[in-house]
Formats: sequence, C-alpha cells, structure tokens
Amino acid sequence: MDLNFFSISGLVLSLTCFVLLLMILKFGTRKLHYIWALFNISLIIWGSFAFAIGKTSNEDLVFLLWKIAHIGIILIPILFFHVIYLLCELNQKKTLLIIYFQGAFFLALNFFGSKDIFISAPKLIFQSFYYFTAGVMYHLFFAVWIAIVFYGILQLFIAYRKAAGGIRRNQILYFLVGLCVGFSGGLTNFFPIYDLKIYPVGNFAIPLYCVIATYAIMRYRLMDIHLVIKKGMVYSLSGGILASLFVVLILIMTKYLENVAGATSHAITIIAALTIAVLFNPLKNSVQKIIDKNFYKRTYNYYDVIRDISHKLTTMFELKTIHEYIANTIFDTFGLHSIYVLNAASGRNCEVVYQRLNKYTKKKELNIAEQGNLTHNSELIRLTIETENILIKDELPAFEGKIGQDGIERIRREFELFEGELAASVFIEDQLALLLLLGEKLSGDMFTREDINMLKTISDQIAIATKNARLYKEKLDSEKLASIGMMAATFAHEVRNPLTSLKTFAQLMPEKYNDIEFREGFSKIVVGEIQKIDDLICDLLDFSAEKKSARVTEYDLVGLVDESIDYVKSKLSLAHKNIMFEKEYACESFIMMGDMKQLRQLFTNLMTNGCQAMNGEGTLRVEIHPDGDSVDVTIADTGKGIHPDDIQKIFDPFVTNRESGTGLGLPISKKIVEEHNGSLRVESMLSEGATFTVTLPVQNK
Repeated sequence: MDLNFFSISGLVLSLTCFVLLLMILKFGTRKLHYIWALFNISLIIWGSFAFAIGKTSNEDLVFLLWKIAHIGIILIPILFFHVIYLLCELNQKKTLLIIYFQGAFFLALNFFGSKDIFISAPKLIFQSFYYFTAGVMYHLFFAVWIAIVFYGILQLFIAYRKAAGGIRRNQILYFLVGLCVGFSGGLTNFFPIYDLKIYPVGNFAIPLYCVIATYAIMRYRLMDIHLVIKKGMVYSLSGGILASLFVVLILIMTKYLENVAGATSHAITIIAALTIAVLFNPLKNSVQKIIDKNFYKRTYNYYDVIRDISHKLTTMFELKTIHEYIANTIFDTFGLHSIYVLNAASGRNCEVVYQRLNKYTKKKELNIAEQGNLTHNSELIRLTIETENILIKDELPAFEGKIGQDGIERIRREFELFEGELAASVFIEDQLALLLLLGEKLSGDMFTREDINMLKTISDQIAIATKNARLYKEKLDSEKLASIGMMAATFAHEVRNPLTSLKTFAQLMPEKYNDIEFREGFSKIVVGEIQKIDDLICDLLDFSAEKKSARVTEYDLVGLVDESIDYVKSKLSLAHKNIMFEKEYACESFIMMGDMKQLRQLFTNLMTNGCQAMNGEGTLRVEIHPDGDSVDVTIADTGKGIHPDDIQKIFDPFVTNRESGTGLGLPISKKIVEEHNGSLRVESMLSEGATFTVTLPVQNK
C-alpha cells in the first residue's frame, strides 16, 4: 500500500519520541525518569505500528498489527498517570493500582478475548489504509482511557496552581501544555471508530509534546533531569531533526507528484534536491538562532562581570561595603527577586547582614527573631559545609542518599524562610564565612551552569576580599593599640616632669614655707607646670575629637593670618628669638567661611614649628595666593629642613624630633585642614628649610 499521511505521522511520532527517550535514559537517574521513559516507549510502540499499519494492505496482518499497536494505546494513559503520580507526589496509591488493574484487564481482552469483544475485522477508510472495528468492550475502554487522561491532567493542573513559583512552576506548566497538545492530537485516532469523517492526523501533534518536553528539560530541568550538553551537540541534533523532517517532506512530495502531477522519479529527485539545497541551510540557521536565544542567551558578559568585581574588591576593606557591593552586583546581574547575605561566624547563628528585595516582589524583610531560625545546626548549613558546593533547591533530591527525605524537607523549609532557590557558600581557611541565598530569577529561568560557575568564581573573590579586610582591620587595630601605647608613654612622660616639680615643691613647702623667695619662685613654677599639663590635655582633646566644628563664621583670611603672625611674634619676643617675618599677600583681604578658632590654631602651629626649626635665628616667609576655586597659604622657614625618610611620618601622632614636643601639632593641623575640605602638603630640602602649603577651597565662602 502507498505511503499515506497516517503512516507518515506514525513515523514522525516514533522518531521524536525516540530522541526524547534517549535523552531521558542518558541523563535520568530516578524512578520518575524510568516511568517517563516507559511512557515514551508506549508512544513509540503506537507510532511504529501506526506506520506499519498505514503501509500494509493484507487484512489479516493489519489485524495483528492493530492488536500489537494496542499494547501502546492501553499503556499510554496508565504510564502517563504513573508519571503524574510521582511528579506531583500524589497520595493516591490505590487509584494507581486500580488504573494498572484495568490496563491488565483490557490487555487480556485485546489478546485473549473473542474477535468481536474488543477489536474486530479491519475496514478500509479514506481509500488509504485499514482501520480496526470497535467491539462491545472497546467503548468502555475508550471511556476509561479518556477518564484517566483527564484525571491525570487535572492533577497536574492542581499541582501547577499549588507550585510556589520559579522553576518548579515552569516545569509543570510546560509538561502540562505538552501533554495537552499531545493528547489532543492523539484523540483524533479514535474518530474513525465512530465513523467521523475526519482524517486521523493527530499523531502529528504528539511530536509537539516531545519538542515542548525537550525544551523544558534543557531550560527548566524538567523532571529534575540535568542535561549537560554542548552547543555543538545541540546544533548537530537540530540539523539531524531537520534532515529527518526533510526526508518526510520528500516522501510526501513523492506521493503527491507521482499521483497528482504524474512526474517521473528522476524529476522528483531533482525537485527534492533543489528543495533541500534552497531551504535546509536557511532553516538550520534559523533553528540555531532560536537555540541561542532560548538556551544559550547571555544577559551578561561573564568575563566583564568577573573583571569588574575583581577590580572593585581590591579597593574595599570594609566587610559591610563588600557585602553590599557583591549582593547588589549578583542581584542586578541575574535579575533576582531577592538576595540575602548571611554571616556564618563560628559559634553563632547565621545572621542576615544584608538583604535586597525587588521592589515589585511581595517579600518580607527578615527581623532579628527570624534570623535566628537558621543556625549552625541547620540542615542547610550542615550540607553546605559537607559539600562545599552551591546548592539548588530543585536539585536537593540528588542528596537523598546522604541526608534522607526528611533532611531534604528540612532544607526546603529553610530555603522557603528566605524564599530562596540557590545557596552559595564562601569558605575561608576551610571555615564557612558567608552564605548567599539567592531568590528566583524575575524571568523564571533556571540557574544555568554558566551562572553557577560564575557564582563559584565570585565566592572565591569574596573569600579573598573578606580575608584581606580582616587582615586590614587587624592591622588597624594593631596600629591603634600601638598609637594608644605611644600616647600613654608620651602623656606619662610629659605629665611626669611637671608633676616632679610639683612634688618637690610640696615636699619642701613645710621646711621653707617662711622663705618668701622660695615661695614666690615655686609659685611661678607651679603655674607654668600646671599650664603645661593643661596644654597637653587640650592637644589630646583636639586630636581625638571626631565631630567637625559647628562654629563656622565669616572671616577675613588675610586678617586671620596676620593675627597668627602677631601672636607668634609676641611669643618669640618673650623668648628673645632673632627671627624675621616676611609677608607676600596677593590681596588685601579675602573673605571666607570657617572655624576661626581652629584655623588660628592651624596657622599658629605651623608658624611655631617653623620658628622652632630655625633654632632662634632665620626668616619665616608667609604668602597668600588665591587660585581660582581655592586659596593657598604658604609658610616657609629657613631651618635645617626635614629628612626625606621623615616626610611621610611627620603627620603621624606623637612623631617629633624635639625633646619638649608631644608630636600632636602637625596631626592636629592636618585634621583641621581636612575638616575644612582642604589639603596640607610639605616640601623640604635638608639645610634649606621646609615649606608647608595650606590649600582651602573657596566654596567655603
């Protein structure tokens, strides 16, 4: 018998189901996968024998082929429901047993019943191929067949409605759509039984179920099948499928041209070759573009993201800053509903240190009480530490042998606390330091292997940055302790000297109280020593003050500098110093805003240091030069200068070359300048003196 559409549809059905079957057997590992494989085998049985039936003209052989084909037809709804039973985790074991029992019953009728009770003699339909005639019990079988299919689809729809969202919801949706399309086409195969004048080409719809299921496997890990497949393999597969479709097309063209157009076989071969040459490559390229768009689409550039993260993290030494930057980068790169960063400090609960939620997503921010629900004893933390790997909620069944079904359920509940889909761990020296809990993608797509590889790389970068931040903090703490120790030593030294004088005076007072000269001399000493202690305390308070001054007023910079010069001159006159002052002002007055008291202290400190560096003789030059948006005040001395090795240290607290100095004058001066948004720089040559330049912004005006 000639090739017909019914036969061709059976061939296409068998080929597509066979490809899906190979995929399931290759990557499936669970009972669900094996039952699904059997379901596809039942479809292949039906499609293969439908192809043979459409090609056979011997009535006795056709009758036998229909009996064998009914093995697949009877098993299709049974195995379909068994797949739904496992996929949706239905608590309907009795229903499943009943369905298997009815299948055994109708299989027995098919092979051992009388000729007219189930199927009987074939009949020629559409002058094309032989179809069977339904027996008495066949109508009951058809009703049960329909009932099982609809009940299974109903259970699948209920599971879809209950699914929380994300990948699980998409998995069920695509499987539901694929099955609805496939069974809608499959139903047309029953039309000839009831003399409906509709050609049974529904087998062409069943391959669409295979296409949709394959798509769902590759994009959403349908049935939790983890398909690891290279792009080249996908292209080869798509090319093979297209080639198969072209073969089917050629068969159809052959039948049509021979019967209708009366073309010769040579002409048909030429037309077929031209058709393949013209259409194959454009269609193949189109298929590859669709594959790139849906399976290998890249919403981000892997290497650019990693490069930017690496560059940014090298400049971050605050843990809070690192957490926020990494979380926001991952959130924006993947397009997430939510992300939580949990600090897994040893011996404590995992606390949320940063969280970000999509503004369109109705999620809750976790409070302190809820944070305590995830402890170091939690199943999620334990599995994370054991595997040191990224965990995906939908892939937890793979760990059933390790933690059991109860453990999987506990981890799922912990994921649901954060509405998470993926957990990425950060280890430092084999200790869990951070846990990143990522919510689902806004697109509903699964996390691809590329995503997971990038998260692993980011985790390594976070580990390095976190370790560096900890070392930096330890260094700062060490420096602070050293500074405190130096401050204590300096303070003790500076206070001990005047206290010694005071102690001596107190000890001698009873003996020499009547000595007027002694009383007057030591009275002056006491006042001076107490003043030294008071000055030291004031310096310490000035240096340690963290808040910026609120005493901001309008002042004349030129007048303030002159006041500072006059004050230093008066101190030098009392000390009989031979120092000359030179002034060079580019303006007569310059009105600005700032703290006059602090700025007076700044200029006085710098001028006093310059005078002290000249050992009582030399020239102190003071210049004022406005320069656009800023103004420079330069104070230069002709002293011995500063050694190059000491230039970087002079602004550190308690660094001084003078026996009587505390080493706080320049640090205080630098702090005052910075509080006024300015800068202080120094230039010096040995034996030629030093020049300090204060730059203050005019925007303070």
